[in-house]
Amino acid sequence: MASTQRSAQLLKTVSSRVLASTAPTTGHSGQMSHRVVHTTRPQVSYFSKVTVQPYPQSWSSVRRLSLAAQTRQQELAASRQPVVATSVLHSQAVNDAIRVEFADGSKSDLAHLWLRDNCQCEKCYSKSAQGRISLLKNLDLNTHPVNVQEVQNGSIIVEWNDGHISEFSGEWLHQRAFNPTSRQKRRNQYALKKVPCGGDFRPKVFEYCNMLKDDQNLLDWHLAMERDGFTLIRNAPDKDVAGPELIEHIAVVKQSHYGPHSPVVVRADANNIAWTNSELGLHNDLAQYEYMAGIIFIHCKHQHVGSGGESLVSDGLYAAEELRRHHPEAFKLLTTTDNYYWDKGVANLPWEQEEFFKIARMPVIKLDNNQEVIQVAVNNAVRDSYLDLPAHKVKQFYEAMKIYNDILYENAITFKMAEGDMIVLDNIRCLHGRLGYEAHSTRHLESSYLDWDEARCRRRRLQEKLGVE
Repeated sequence: MASTQRSAQLLKTVSSRVLASTAPTTGHSGQMSHRVVHTTRPQVSYFSKVTVQPYPQSWSSVRRLSLAAQTRQQELAASRQPVVATSVLHSQAVNDAIRVEFADGSKSDLAHLWLRDNCQCEKCYSKSAQGRISLLKNLDLNTHPVNVQEVQNGSIIVEWNDGHISEFSGEWLHQRAFNPTSRQKRRNQYALKKVPCGGDFRPKVFEYCNMLKDDQNLLDWHLAMERDGFTLIRNAPDKDVAGPELIEHIAVVKQSHYGPHSPVVVRADANNIAWTNSELGLHNDLAQYEYMAGIIFIHCKHQHVGSGGESLVSDGLYAAEELRRHHPEAFKLLTTTDNYYWDKGVANLPWEQEEFFKIARMPVIKLDNNQEVIQVAVNNAVRDSYLDLPAHKVKQFYEAMKIYNDILYENAITFKMAEGDMIVLDNIRCLHGRLGYEAHSTRHLESSYLDWDEARCRRRRLQEKLGVE
């Protein structure tokens, strides 16, 4: 009796939705008309009875609609309904999933638990907040559908064993399909594939003013940064905050204890090696932060006249892959052994944090679950003297660091920035350094930071705005 009532409830819901989706509309002339559309093959809409688990058989096609609904469906089939690429044409039971076929020919198995967890009804999901209302603690791990209905608009309606009813549009399901194409598209939306760059790489060049006024130019910069990790911006204005102003046009400045921007000049009693005239080894900025700044903007206001002061850039991703290929044991050691990085001091400038004492711990090369390199951390100046290692493993660890460092330098690009140049680096991937110069020099660089979360956020919005996938 309860099953009959649930079926009647689902049929009532389906019938009302089908009728509503094909209701007469009033044209400009005031005449009533139906939306007439076409397809290359008749659109099938059938009611499917689902048995309890397991599901060895396909969905059955037993019609249980009211006579009025059947009549209406026959009329719709006769008028040859349109089918968009994401419409669900067919579904069947497959173990703990519903297998659907879309109009573009692609297929996907949709797990019962995933469907129930992602119900889009107003009781389970807030469209305005774009988040689940339902709680994971209330999700029944044995949930399964008892009825599935394909609807003329390309969606499916599922009645669950607890009586709940969910509707999923074909477009929504197509975007989230569990097939390689859909999954790769989401990976690209999250982050674009990085391309390792060797010593012969030359960065893509952009104009500062164009990035401020042209969204397409700004999007091109975003794509180049995610792909290459290194770009050059020309003709930045001659002011200390040129970097932060550009970052604010993109998103928000990543603050550090050095404030929103940091002048890199020779200072008396410098509390950072960068503020001396010494040679700076290849390094990532802010390795002493557990969450290192994702992108660094280095703006040249005044360059050293004479020899010295050249900049170096090297791709830590490229070097890591070379290390993995030719020195697998060293690669393994640098991905499984943590270094300490630290920075302690007091403010030199009014906008800096008054006192700071940072300590971070991480491997030189960090991998994700797919064994892909997602971050490198090299900074000889702030690498701590503490080593959390047994004494007999220390030399082996130093040998691995030295091999990696040598590869970085073998593939480094050396150049001298002109005034108004701004190099932008993926700071958790690319390393930078400089040659030493005379202490009395007026050389002045400004550094500022942007997080990758904010940069990718802006890139996605620009892609939506400009219609670029």
